[in-house]
Amino acid sequence: MVMSKEKQKNLQQKYVEMQMVGQQMQSLQKQFQLTEQQILELNIAMQAIEDISKTKQGTEILVPLASGIFIKGQLKDGKNFIVNVGSNTAVPKTSEDSKKLLNEQKKEIRKVQANLNNEMQKLGQKALLLEKELAELSK
Repeated sequence: MVMSKEKQKNLQQKYVEMQMVGQQMQSLQKQFQLTEQQILELNIAMQAIEDISKTKQGTEILVPLASGIFIKGQLKDGKNFIVNVGSNTAVPKTSEDSKKLLNEQKKEIRKVQANLNNEMQKLGQKALLLEKELAELSK
């Protein structure tokens, strides 16, 4: 059976569209993985704030300078933290206020994740539709 040029062109167009949808889904999945990493880092920071706020003043601690590089120091104040609030501005915050700030950031990231999930679902539905159209066209 010979396929008409129009049918062949339509089939190629649907195939290209299907590839584009696949690439978009991969991109959204990568973005979602990045948000998961951000949430993990926020959880680690919240745990660190919790641990430090329970540590006695004067306790020797290791202060990270870079990846895998530390310097020894002494804890002077485990109840107040200096928090970067943007635009090269840092302000003092209590441990509770610092954790609240981190929780707010987590909430914002969860909203982004919900949007990414919605977009992935829409693309998934579009992919199924394209798959059906491709199957019909290739008959």
